[in-house]
Amino acid sequence: MAPPLSAAEMQRRYRAKRDADPERRAVYLQKEREKWKKDTASGKKKGISNMTEREKRVQRKKWRERKREAKAREKARAAIQPDPTPDTVATSPPNTHTSPEHSRQRKLGKVQRRRNKKRLEREIEKLKALLKKEKSKKEKYRKRWQRSQAKLPDQSPLAKLDRVLQSTVPQQLCRELLFHATVVEEIRRKYKNTKKEREKQMLARATVGKLIRKYKLQTVAQKTFGFSQKRAKKQGSIASFEWKARNIRTCTREKIKTFFLRDDISRLTTGKKETITKNKQKKQKRLLLDTLKNLHRRFLAESREQMSFSLFCRARPFWVVQPTQSDRNTCLCKTHENLQFMASPLYRCGLLSTKHLEQLADASMCNTESKSCAYGECGTCKATAIPTLRLATNDALKFHQWATESISSAEDKKSIITVKKECTMTEDETLTAFQERMVKFKSHLFNIRWQYRAYRELRENLLSHECLLHIDFSENYVCKYSDEVQSVHFGGSHQQATLHTGVLYTAQSPPLPFCSISPSRRHDPPAIWAHLHPVLDMIKERFPDVSCLHFFSDGPATQYRQKGNFFLLSSEPFRRGFNEVTWSFFEANHGKGAPDGVGGTLKRSADRLVCMGIDIPSAEMLYLKLKERDSAVQLFFTREDSVETKAHEMLQLPPLTAIKGTMRVHQVLSKQKGKILYRDVSCFCRRQQGVIDCPCYELKEAVLQEEEAQGKEMTRASRPEVFGADHVGRWVVVEYDHDFYPGVITRVEDGNLEVDCLHKKGINKFYWPSPRRDISWYNESQVLCLIEPTAEPTAHARYLQLNAATWKLIEEQM
Repeated sequence: MAPPLSAAEMQRRYRAKRDADPERRAVYLQKEREKWKKDTASGKKKGISNMTEREKRVQRKKWRERKREAKAREKARAAIQPDPTPDTVATSPPNTHTSPEHSRQRKLGKVQRRRNKKRLEREIEKLKALLKKEKSKKEKYRKRWQRSQAKLPDQSPLAKLDRVLQSTVPQQLCRELLFHATVVEEIRRKYKNTKKEREKQMLARATVGKLIRKYKLQTVAQKTFGFSQKRAKKQGSIASFEWKARNIRTCTREKIKTFFLRDDISRLTTGKKETITKNKQKKQKRLLLDTLKNLHRRFLAESREQMSFSLFCRARPFWVVQPTQSDRNTCLCKTHENLQFMASPLYRCGLLSTKHLEQLADASMCNTESKSCAYGECGTCKATAIPTLRLATNDALKFHQWATESISSAEDKKSIITVKKECTMTEDETLTAFQERMVKFKSHLFNIRWQYRAYRELRENLLSHECLLHIDFSENYVCKYSDEVQSVHFGGSHQQATLHTGVLYTAQSPPLPFCSISPSRRHDPPAIWAHLHPVLDMIKERFPDVSCLHFFSDGPATQYRQKGNFFLLSSEPFRRGFNEVTWSFFEANHGKGAPDGVGGTLKRSADRLVCMGIDIPSAEMLYLKLKERDSAVQLFFTREDSVETKAHEMLQLPPLTAIKGTMRVHQVLSKQKGKILYRDVSCFCRRQQGVIDCPCYELKEAVLQEEEAQGKEMTRASRPEVFGADHVGRWVVVEYDHDFYPGVITRVEDGNLEVDCLHKKGINKFYWPSPRRDISWYNESQVLCLIEPTAEPTAHARYLQLNAATWKLIEEQM
């Protein structure tokens, strides 16, 4: 009985019987095609074109394996079966399948392949072990060679060259290679023998640069010179390393910082948005008043230290910056600007050696720190002119000047305006005018430096019973709402708040900024002392030991520097128990300082509140809202009726004595009620001994509100306290070299008058000089009085005469 067929054999017989019938095979193939289309449409199967690259590689690998197996089967079948005869081929049925014997052969083939695979794997393992052994041997001999080379003495460059060159080469090439080997050896030895890290870094950065990296020779350079891999790859230049390596001593850095923060070196901005933030540190911006080159020269002259310009600039505080167009300065000094307008063309045409006014002024004085030299009272340098490089010619020069003009409106009302005019003068005339103005500028420059120096020294050396107040009026704050209708925004509905700011310095506590807010818009002496009353009360409460007050401010004639403020200075502090008072003034147009920053901070805080939706319609609301914010600034509120009451009290007083030369005064002192002492510059030389009224710099005394003083005031009724642009064209009598001369005022600038003077020809006889008029500048302290216009000479009278009353008044005053 035959053994039962296996499932595989039954399946092969079924396929052979199906394929033997063409119709059944056609039906089968059609079903397979429909099934393939159905599977591909549903995504169950994919064509080669729809597969991903990975799936294609897998599928093609399967095809290759199947093809390989099919070929192997055909080869095995051909080896087992003999070649069929033609009769056998003709009678054999198509598509016959292998017999069970052929299946046995396939099994034998699989066993053989498995045996071959195992044999090959054993051979691979043996070869791997052999390769590992050979590598180990190679590393052993390589290490031995390295150790043997390290023990050899250093070869000379020539020996190295001989080792490299194995054949004859040109002489020039030998020289080039010898130079290369020598330089390399020199650098390698210096790097090896140096002990300083700085020098090693410099050698590495000098030899490994852009060209080495360009040609990809970093590794060659590293091995040749002996650098570490990190140092050879480190980027940077020698200059950058030297910059980082330098360091400034802490004391010197603080000295430079203090120098930059001085008010005569940089001015504090007052704008609410003028701030600079760096590393989360917010500072009010300060603008330099001169170029860094000039400031560097000035620092070296003052400190007498050796400091390069680059390190000086490096130590500059980040909030002290150069002014730009957006930082346009609208508070420039007219004296400086007009002189600079003249100095620049004189320098360009080769008459002056420099255009820097300070250097020119210092060159004409034998001692820049002497008041007599600056004021033209020194016998040595009184007649010293500004040095020139050549003689002036009659060539024309053009430059600008700030000038004061009087204009008339349609209603015949005159108003004074300041305009920038273009002037055309010859070189000779320009140089002469420049020399004359430099005489006044020297005292102007001396006052600027002296007053700031006195302020710094006083602030740094305050005694326990002293208090320093630096005060100033800030620009009025315009009150506003968070949301406004159009008529309010563009109309006149906004109120203004007056801010009187200051900083209080004592020896026991840090600086205390303060501000008095008031709806009153007055800035005269009654308003000043109404704002100072709560401040003085606060000083008495917090610092009961303080008995001496020192005030510093700018010097406008309508606010601080006038007889009304002098009188209140000699009365108000004594009512509150203070024993001594001094008031010093900075030079005109040079009084910016810490109080300006206080005002900018408060106005910026107020605007921030408005942006948050808080209405600030009045000065009182401004005070309350800032008070709620717990500001570091001590705030006070001054009512408008307090200011008006103080002003009414001033009106009830008898006439006050005007001080001759008020605009020249820079310090006023008082130790007794109703009496003041004054001088041209501030002096605190004997303050440590408890004396504030040292006799330095011609200290003068003035008595206010006494009968004798009132009588003197009546005799000087024809002389105003302060001269302004409205006095241009008026006749005056000026004092010069202990004599007097009448003349006409042609210009007024900062308390100085330009007068076209007559010359004397006997008693009460004067004439106009010819061909050149006598036009010179005089300080207002040299002006005796205003007089009525003098008649021009006629054919019968060759000289001018003053009327009898004026002549008598002049004789009495002389």
